[in-house]
Amino acid sequence: MGAGHSQGPSVIERLASYASEESFAKLSEATVRAARRAILDTLGVMLAGTREDTAVRARTLIEHRTGHGEATVAGTPLRASMEDAALVNGVAAHALDYDDVQASLSGHPSVPVLPPALALAEQRRASGAALLTAFVVGVEIEAKLGRAVNPAHYEIGWHATSTLGVFGAAAAAGKLLGLSSEPMTRALAIAASMSSGIKANFGTDCKPWHGGHAARCGLEAAQLAAAGFTGNPHVLEHGDGFGSTHGAGMKPDWELAVAGLGAPHEVESPGIGVKRFPACASTHQSLDAVLDLIAEHRIAAANVAAVECAVTYMAPHQLIYDRAETGLQGKFSMPYCVSVALLDRTVGLAQFADERVRRADVQALMPKVRMVVHPEQTTRESLPNRFSEVRITLADGRTLVRRVDQAKGQPRNPLTDAELDVKFRDAAGRVLPADRVEALLGAARKLETVPDVAEVARLLGV
Repeated sequence: MGAGHSQGPSVIERLASYASEESFAKLSEATVRAARRAILDTLGVMLAGTREDTAVRARTLIEHRTGHGEATVAGTPLRASMEDAALVNGVAAHALDYDDVQASLSGHPSVPVLPPALALAEQRRASGAALLTAFVVGVEIEAKLGRAVNPAHYEIGWHATSTLGVFGAAAAAGKLLGLSSEPMTRALAIAASMSSGIKANFGTDCKPWHGGHAARCGLEAAQLAAAGFTGNPHVLEHGDGFGSTHGAGMKPDWELAVAGLGAPHEVESPGIGVKRFPACASTHQSLDAVLDLIAEHRIAAANVAAVECAVTYMAPHQLIYDRAETGLQGKFSMPYCVSVALLDRTVGLAQFADERVRRADVQALMPKVRMVVHPEQTTRESLPNRFSEVRITLADGRTLVRRVDQAKGQPRNPLTDAELDVKFRDAAGRVLPADRVEALLGAARKLETVPDVAEVARLLGV
């Protein structure tokens, strides 16, 4: 074991102590509200995602073993084991890249945490308050770990939604299993050996798979710990541990992982961002700018000579496609997202159908859109205040410029409850009849009062 690990509790032991001791009674109203909104949004995008090819392909893995009937497979008549439900519901929730984001994590907080917690809560007939508490705990753990290892961890190619989300999934599942501090420590240590997911697979089925994989692995880590399975409590700090293998040669600041646990909760501050567009969050500021300029100046796509989007240095690590050829690639292509916004004047689910991406009009416009790193955003120090500046040059020589600092939906520019409900109804309504959508919306709005989560989970089936 590396030197210096014998003094005091390890990082994982301190995280586990928090996770095991957290309770619904300790949660502020702001935390409860933030968690409730995140859960509502995730249920909606999960349902919409069940119709994507990615989710359909993932379900082929479990179709021969759906006889256990422990948990609902969203958007289907299937019931499956908790582990399989966590997997395929996690894939569905991330299939559209329409699910929420969180700054500390540098990723999507809900997709690895809610599916395993929901499946386990359904199987155990836990209360809505218990589910909500487990969700808060899971997000807290993954996001605090993100504070310690990012941005280096993310910069070198790890997909933090998965690599850190597995710890959140384990903590949430462990909370619902009632694990005390010592088995919770083991659950998190086991999760460290399950951590995976690389950004080179963005724009393919693997990115949504990362979310489901982390969800299932975290649930299994908690169950293994409950059965007495062991893991090294110093697995984060160890010389051959997570920090060394996943830290890009940088020494993580582990004190950031344990400072201020639950005070305030990560779901409240810095908060969770809700996506207005079903594409990578690094496109959202630019898309807000483009759509604002279109509305203000009545821009016709045919009159656009060139577009330049100046972004943070991190964006090119995510937006890896200059020319998109599929809907999945389009979600990670600034030229495609901007081009389709100019043509369609909206960026919704329909804009990421393969046939839309391949149409001649958008393919011809993409080469006119260029993404560059803004000279003020070349360092890690610029990340907390990242912005996008869009410059549209028209055929008549005019240049239109718009800078956006806070994309609509992000914590400092949030969707209203009414706007969130509109997104939920649109997403869930692609799968469920209107009366079921309203029943699910009503239950999610007052989740902490629901006596049995199984009643809510079953509304997700068809």
